[in-house]
Amino acid sequence: PDITRGVYPLLLRTLFSRLGEPLRLECLPWPRVMSGLERGEHGAGGLYATTERLARHDFSQVLHVETVRVYARRGALRLFDRVDDLRGLRVGVLRGWSYGDAFDTAARAGVFQTEPVAADVQNFGKLERGFLDVAVVIEQAGEALLAGGEYPSVRVLPNPLTENPTYLAFNKSASQRALLARFDEQLEKLRRSGEHARLVSLGLKD
Repeated sequence: PDITRGVYPLLLRTLFSRLGEPLRLECLPWPRVMSGLERGEHGAGGLYATTERLARHDFSQVLHVETVRVYARRGALRLFDRVDDLRGLRVGVLRGWSYGDAFDTAARAGVFQTEPVAADVQNFGKLERGFLDVAVVIEQAGEALLAGGEYPSVRVLPNPLTENPTYLAFNKSASQRALLARFDEQLEKLRRSGEHARLVSLGLKD
């Protein structure tokens, strides 16, 4: 995939350019992103902050906010208001992802059965064939999959699962707090100028 496309590459390239700092972007499977982050080998852009992660990593200010929605096979779930509404269901997720403390805690407690896959398209295929009840997917990815017309049995539920702020993060062992402080200054300037909103809009069209 072209790693220069999308919201995060656009924001990170712009911000690091303003900082005058070198940046090498790599598109990796999420489990490798997280294992490298844990070892202090690289940073991670677009990371959600959970209680567990905050204890081990240093985070920037909010980079972007992602809406995660619940996609259901028609007739499987008619209403979604809270995580407990997923009780007893087969829920498609991405391998290695966190969906926020409430969802992660419920999943570990066995409130519902998670079925991890490598890509959202696999979950939509499983929904269409009746192998899942619901899948949780970032809104933009879900909209793009539905727009293709290949999943007539799948619909999006009105209420989001979460509105997840995302961040740039480094493991505490990497000692990048000074860089993150400078990054935050430029991020705030980008927001105030309106350029942040423009870049996000541009990135979502990629």
